[in-house]
Amino acid sequence: MIDYGLLVSVIVAFAIPAALSTRWRIAGRDEPVSFLDVALGPALAGLGVGRITTLLLDDPNSIGSVSDMLIIRSGVEFWPGVAAALAAAAVSARLASVSVGRRVFDLVPLAMVGYAGFEATCVFRDGCFGPASRIGLRPPGISTTMLPIGWFMAVAIAAAAVGVHALAVRGRSSASVVAVATATVASVRAIGSIWLPHVGDGLTRQHLTSLVVVFAAALAVVVAGAAKRRTVRPH
Repeated sequence: MIDYGLLVSVIVAFAIPAALSTRWRIAGRDEPVSFLDVALGPALAGLGVGRITTLLLDDPNSIGSVSDMLIIRSGVEFWPGVAAALAAAAVSARLASVSVGRRVFDLVPLAMVGYAGFEATCVFRDGCFGPASRIGLRPPGISTTMLPIGWFMAVAIAAAAVGVHALAVRGRSSASVVAVATATVASVRAIGSIWLPHVGDGLTRQHLTSLVVVFAAALAVVVAGAAKRRTVRPH
């Protein structure tokens, strides 16, 4: 059975950055390359690693069961998937004889836009959840109107993507670009998790991991900035 809601979200997540890449070009060895050509492989790698990580954490006995592994809706660990996608993009750049730093500059802000598109299309999946509100949307099967937190997350991440692209254009290091992008997305996910429904009173695993990533990425931003200052310091 085809999950049409998830399919719409995936199409939007790839279509918007693909269209935007006509302006935010992705450098190839000799000429600009297609977003789909360089992003599809890393995206699949990230999806696979994220799904396997979820199964290892929640149900290790499912490893090896193709039917269980393909049920994406039952969970994909976000940050292991992101790490795998970045690693795959770096390998792809090496194989194409393109600077890894250059490929990072080009792909990261576009990937953020794609993720923003995925969050914005929550209405096509299970509905857009959030705190009860007089103004908002009513997810299927729920009688309460909710403020669509996913839409606010999408706007924040899309706006941050513009800033990250500006950092790349200004020649910041690839480490700084990745760290700033990671800290921003992790912060948005952590804040959004406050209002998203979950079982129990404690933090969800996704919320907790996002907080850990926020602090790690913020530290990386500081370290990258210090390294940059040492490099340009006059002797």
